[in-house]
This record gives sequence, structure tokens and C-alpha cells, in this order.
Amino acid sequence: MAAVALRNCLFATAVVQVLCDRPDNVGPLGNSKGTRGNGAQRRQPELLPGKRQMGQSVLHVTRLHRYDHAGLAAMLQAETLWQASLNGNSTALRTFKQRHNYVHLSEQQSKGLREHHQEVLAGGGMDRGRAEVNDSFLRTGHRKTRARPVTSLKRLDSQYVGYIGVGTAPAEGGNCVTTDPSSFMDAPRLVDDEDSSSAIEHGNCQVTEQSQVMVVFDTGSTNIWINSDLCKVGACAKPDRHHYNHSKSMTYKVPEHGLKLKIQFGTGEVTGPQACDDFHVGPLTVKQQTFGMIQTEAGAVFDDVPLEGILGLAFKKMSANGVMPFFDNIINQKVLDDNQFSFYFNLHNPAANAILWGGADRNFFTGPLHYFKVTDPFYWSIDLVSFRIGDKEELGEGIWNKGVKSTLASEVSGSLMQEQQTPKAIVDTGTTFFTAYDGLFEKIMEKLPCRCCDQINNATHPDITYTLRNTDGDLVDFVLTKNEYMSVSKGDFCKDQKYCSTDFMKINIPEEHGPAMVLGEVFLRHFYSVFDRGTGENENIGRVGFARAVHDDTALKRLQSLTKNAASYTKIYGSKHNLR
Repeated sequence: MAAVALRNCLFATAVVQVLCDRPDNVGPLGNSKGTRGNGAQRRQPELLPGKRQMGQSVLHVTRLHRYDHAGLAAMLQAETLWQASLNGNSTALRTFKQRHNYVHLSEQQSKGLREHHQEVLAGGGMDRGRAEVNDSFLRTGHRKTRARPVTSLKRLDSQYVGYIGVGTAPAEGGNCVTTDPSSFMDAPRLVDDEDSSSAIEHGNCQVTEQSQVMVVFDTGSTNIWINSDLCKVGACAKPDRHHYNHSKSMTYKVPEHGLKLKIQFGTGEVTGPQACDDFHVGPLTVKQQTFGMIQTEAGAVFDDVPLEGILGLAFKKMSANGVMPFFDNIINQKVLDDNQFSFYFNLHNPAANAILWGGADRNFFTGPLHYFKVTDPFYWSIDLVSFRIGDKEELGEGIWNKGVKSTLASEVSGSLMQEQQTPKAIVDTGTTFFTAYDGLFEKIMEKLPCRCCDQINNATHPDITYTLRNTDGDLVDFVLTKNEYMSVSKGDFCKDQKYCSTDFMKINIPEEHGPAMVLGEVFLRHFYSVFDRGTGENENIGRVGFARAVHDDTALKRLQSLTKNAASYTKIYGSKHNLR
């Protein structure tokens, strides 16, 4: 979410509840039996909730690639090295060993961050009344918030991307008989059963995913957009992009009261109709998910980001037009034993990241796993007790409630924030950097200035600390050193040719969800994260878990073991670029 809230405004002809037919039981692809059974007794942390021991309740692991705008060739090169390591080449991944003691960003991101700092600190580029370019990919806003992008810079945010299956098609030799497609409103159906979802259960019909598309897994948004066969011109029609073909899916349906949607963000625009179809993540299937089919893309930003969709993992309150979000459908259809997913982000290797469905794996973190209550279930937003630079508190309950007023004007009413409102920390995989709002950002940059790396030490750039209150009521400090909140880029004017930038961006969260600071993927590289919806009966019981991430050979080998049978990006994507 280049900026959590600064969602792109969604325009549609009406606001309605969009419904699809939903079966009572779901399970793995081609199997009607649910994987959850009658439900399991949930244990409390520190061990993973569920019937099994830590690391055993994860049902599927999707390996993710961090696309950092270094280009598709760089992405595929990283994937080639990953595949070589799976084939026994022990030296293949040495390229991604720690190159320096700071956060690794691509040159494109480093340049964008420097420009952002220059623009904001010079007093320009932050007019909240402007709708400016947001480099997040197809992230949609909730109409009521009227939230907007606030940065005009491109190539700032990383996208963590992986493959999902969309739709259902007969497997080769699957002995399925379908009608011929006749129109957009009449996708093919199984001849012997009008409801193709139940017909798949017949043992004589073997099926597979209709398409595989590369999507962004994003905790800062809720809606889903998928590249589709409807796109005939523009970036989405490029031959190197994958498409979901609704006319060839046996489980496609037209949603009741479906709309044709248009998203505008800065110079970019996406349009397309809503659809309902089955989504497949490894052995997991979510039946009849409503999503937007990309029909047109306008704007150069889509040429720069070779991605094929977005899968939002935030809460229903953010969902456009009342659509049931993906993870809410997972909960309702009892796909998982435990309604959790977790992220592991590698410090340096863009190919060694993952989302784990159904729980957490202790091989990827060390120490206790602390959980924190979601207090604003619009974002994955938790109470921020304190933010400190060194020993000086810059934001927190103690400061905010002493009568310090925010200068942040509301996007809705123009009024000042309530003084007694508790500050928030928003956990977002779609934002790269730490963020702060008007006033606080400038204070951080004054105290932690960007400069040549040889001029930085613990005195000039002390630790920063986020203090959160866990579900047991205890305060937990998350401390990051200068090496964990600063990144390095080339600086010709520096003695060692290295320039260190403070990894903070200026982002103003809408009044009703702030004041807030975003914990983006730079934070999440250092802390393994768990997103837990509990029983799913109430959004207010959501929680986020953090533990120190492990970055050693054991964690790498564990990820290789868990994902060794997954299709490679070079095989699926690189073949279109002669990069098998």
C-alpha cells in the first residue's frame, strides 16, 4: 500500500452487496470435504494455536518474490539462482549474502526515497488536496474514507508476489465434458450439472486451475483484481502477462448485482467487471470469490510493474461495495484449522520470502511470539504505546493525551484529530518503509538525518523503539538499530562511496484511523509476523503476532524444503522471456 490508507478512490455506479453462491463445505481442489472438520480447540500463545505443535499446523507455504523495481531480468536472475540452489549448487545464493550492514534496497528505491526526502523537507509535494501518483499496484480505497495517495514518487514500494490459481478447467485426460462458451455472460458449464462447483466432486472429472497469475499479497488492502482475457490493449494485454480466462473456467459465475468498476490513481486507471470464481492456493480452494477482472489499464505505471493482480488480506470494513474478502471466505468456508497466515521476509534475498497459510513456523523466528490486539479492524492496526528515538519519546499515549494537537487535517471534514485518540501502528506488507505523519516526520528526519555512512555512529543515530501492549497487558519493546532503519546507496560525494538514508516516509493516515505510523516491510524483514483472525466470528478479536526473525542457513533450508515442489517463476514467467 504505498501508503496504507492512502487508497485509490473507487468509483462505481452503485454501492450494493455483491453476492455469489457459496457452498457450505470446501476443501482441496477437486475435493468437497472441508479441511477443518468440526473445528479445533484453540490454544493461547506462546505456542501456535491449533491441534498440532509449532510448525505443523501450517497447511501450505507460498514462496514470494520481492519485486523491488530493479527490473524483471533481475527478478528472474534471482529465481534462477534459487532454483540452482535447490539442485545442489551450494554457492548459488552467495550473491545475496549480506553486502553491507544496512537495509538492502534496489537503486531505484534508494533514488526514490532520496527524492521523497528532498521534496518533502523542501516543503513541496505533500498537498493533501491533490490526487497524486501512488506506486502501489491496483490497491483500492474504501469510498467513505476518501483517502488519497500523497506521494508523487514511483518505484518506492516493494511488492511481495506469488502465484495463485484462478478458475477451474478440465485436467488433461480428466474426462470432463463442457458446453461451448457463447458469450461473456455465459461461461461454460459441466453438461451433467448446472452447478459446476458440485459437479467437480464427481470422481470421473479431474480438474486443475484454469490459470496461474502472479499477485501481490497485501495486508494493507482488501479487494482483489486479476488480469483477465477481457484486456485487449495496454500493459495488461502484453504477451508476457498471464491472464485468467473466464470463458474457459468451469466455475465462473456472474455475481448478483455485479458492477463494472473503475479505479483512478494519479495518472493510472484500471477498469473491469466483477466476477465470481474459485481461487486456489496450493491444496487450498476458496469457492466463488468475488473479484475484479482487469479489462483496461491506462498509465505508464503498469508498464513498469510486471504484475498481474493483487490479493488484499485486510478487513471487510475496507472492502469495496460489500464484497466478502478473500480471508473472510477462508474463515466462512472453514478452509484452515486456524484462521491465521504469517509472513517471513528475507533480509537480502528477493527470492527467499513466504506467506504461510494456517499458522506459524518456529524455524523462521526466535524467542517468544507476542500477540497484540487489533483495535481498528479496518487495517491490521494495533495500539502504539510509544515511539522513541534513543531515550526521548516522540509519540505515545503519554504525549498525545497531554493536549498536543495534530496539524493533520481530516480528509473528510477538515477538523483536527481528537486529542485523546490512541496512536496506532499499522502493519502493512505493501508499504516498504516506516512512516510518520506531518510534524513527526520532520522531527525524525531532524534527529536522524541522512548522510554519508562514515559519518554515522550510535551517538548520531541512536536506536528507535516501538512499544506495544500485548494481549496479556504487558509492554513489549521492538528496538531497531541504525543498521535496521537505514539503507545504503551509492554516494559519489562520500569518502567510502556510500550514502545512508533514513528509511522513513511521510504519510498522513485519515483522521478516523490515526494518528498512525506504518510498520512496513523493512520492519517485517526483522520481525516474523502472524495475522490471526481467531474464530472469525468477530473482526474485533483479530490480533498480530511478532517475533525476531531468523536469517541463517537453517531458515533458508527450511524454506527450500517447504517450497521445493512449487513451480518456479522462471518456468512459468521466464519462459515468455526466453529465460527458462
